[in-house]
Order: sequence, then C-alpha cells, then structure tokens
Amino acid sequence: MKKLIVGLLMTAMICSLVACGGKNQSSAGTDTSAVGETAENADSSASSEDVVAYQAGTWDGVTYTNTSLGMCLTLPDGWQIGTQEQIDAVESAGQQVTGNTDNMGDTSSYEFYIYNPNTGSTIAMMTEDLTMFGEVTAQEYANTLAGQLMSYSDQGITYNFNGITDSVIGTSPFVSFAGMAEYQGSYIYQYYAVTENGGRMITIIATGPAEAGQAECEAVLSSIQPLSQN
Repeated sequence: MKKLIVGLLMTAMICSLVACGGKNQSSAGTDTSAVGETAENADSSASSEDVVAYQAGTWDGVTYTNTSLGMCLTLPDGWQIGTQEQIDAVESAGQQVTGNTDNMGDTSSYEFYIYNPNTGSTIAMMTEDLTMFGEVTAQEYANTLAGQLMSYSDQGITYNFNGITDSVIGTSPFVSFAGMAEYQGSYIYQYYAVTENGGRMITIIATGPAEAGQAECEAVLSSIQPLSQN
C-alpha cells in the first residue's frame, strides 16, 4: 500500500508543475508558512545578459550526464530508468488524483525518471520552457510550487514543509525545500529543488515512504557528482 501511495503522491508533484507553469509567477505571494520564508540569495540562478541555451542531459548506459547543470548521476543498484509508457501512466494517474487535466504539451519535458521498484522511492527531473511567462526566478517558482501543493488538501493530501534554502547540485545553484506529505494515514517524504538555466526552469522531485524513503532519496541525491569545468 505504501508503494502505491508514494506513486500517487509522485503524480501529484508532477501535476503541480503543470499548474505552476501557467501562473503569473511574479505575483506568487502565497503564504505557505515555513516555505514562504525566502533565502537571502535564493535567486542567484537568475538570468544574465548573455543567456546560454540549455542543453538537455543524456543517458549513457546507467550514467546520466548534464553539462548545462554540471552534474553526473550513476543509476544506483536496484533502481531502474522509467520508460515513456511509465511516465505517461504517472501523468494520467496524477490527473485523476489532483483533478488537474491540463496537458504539459511542448513546454515541459522529463530529463530523467528513475525509481526503486522494491521500495517505491522515485526521483525525477523535469524542465519547463518559461519564455512565454516572462521573467521568473527559481525562488518565485518554488514559492508557487509550494502553494500549489498546499492546495491539494481538498484532495486529502496535506503537506508539512521546511523553509526554502539554497543548495548546490552538480555545479549549479538550486533553491530547495523538503518535508512530509500525509495521505490516507501514510507519511511520505518529499523533496524539491529548482533552478533556472538557459530559459528553462529545472525541477528535481523526489519522494519515498517516510524516514526510509528520505534516507534512500537523500543518498541518491548526494551521489550526484559535479562535472569538472575546464
């Protein structure tokens, strides 16, 4: 049952990204308690005058490399790379859980979707083209994302998040927040990390069953290595 609930909450996370993309990010002032506390320099990944186009990462066997983000991930033992069919199933299930029937269309795409079939823990990275929405910082996007997730209380999903903090994944600055989601009496660990790069907003989302899932997901995320910059 816990693995099923983890999967359902993963779909809620993904559907929330669809809702975030269509909102006016500059007016994202939703009070999300601890999440609403801004980090001093959380928008350090904001755009510069000369924007270098974002390049999608690639898989080479069990190794994922993303030069734009300066990161490299080796698939952990016991984990699998999700297929397009599995990704489609996640999106479909998420629409049923959240009631959000919007289509991500051509604005969003998966960089990777990996999961542990034995525990249900899942980590995905998605990118979204934000050129049509105007300028937005990773901090603003994270605030809107948190607010969207909080709104799922009507569907019986409640969240308790820590404040947004700065982090580095690979060689890129991210803003991130984490906490627990409660659904049907089960507690699920959730983690989000957001950065902007080359006109795209990149979001890493991880979920797993309570404390065990948190430890597992944190171990995978901490295994991400920075690429050497020549």
